[in-house]
Amino acid sequence: MSYASKRNIVSIVSGLALFVVYIIYALGTRAPAAEDIQAWATAILVFIGIGICFQIVVQIAFHIALAIGIAVTETIKTGDTAGGETAERIVGAEMLEDERSKIISLKSSRIGSRVMGIGLIAALVALAVGTEIITALHIMFGMFALATVVEGIMGIIYHERGVHNG
Repeated sequence: MSYASKRNIVSIVSGLALFVVYIIYALGTRAPAAEDIQAWATAILVFIGIGICFQIVVQIAFHIALAIGIAVTETIKTGDTAGGETAERIVGAEMLEDERSKIISLKSSRIGSRVMGIGLIAALVALAVGTEIITALHIMFGMFALATVVEGIMGIIYHERGVHNG
């Protein structure tokens, strides 16, 4: 499995974990009242901020674990305990982004943006048919989370199966 696929899997799992925490919060007793739109908007913004920080920490931990794993594997293969240069070279080569990776990133981002757009339209439709504003906020937040997951899944698919022109 490629480095980009592993990175996407880590990102998807951490994003889903954060979304599950949000659902638990939203359904819990500490959630604001449905009429308090300002409190809900603040809560969603806080979860977005926490999500960004959480993703950064998880990606840093992933890169450290990847580097350690590669160093250990190389040490076992070669039997040389001072094989840091080889491990560093391999990690550098794994993290290098080429044109194919850029195209895959663009294609998966396009699909994720479409899911976000559908979520925004779904929230507007929900408001148009008379549902509460809080429902529209939850729809938007949920669809943005889903868009991130779909973008990661498509990145994995494109990296593992390949990407074609068009």
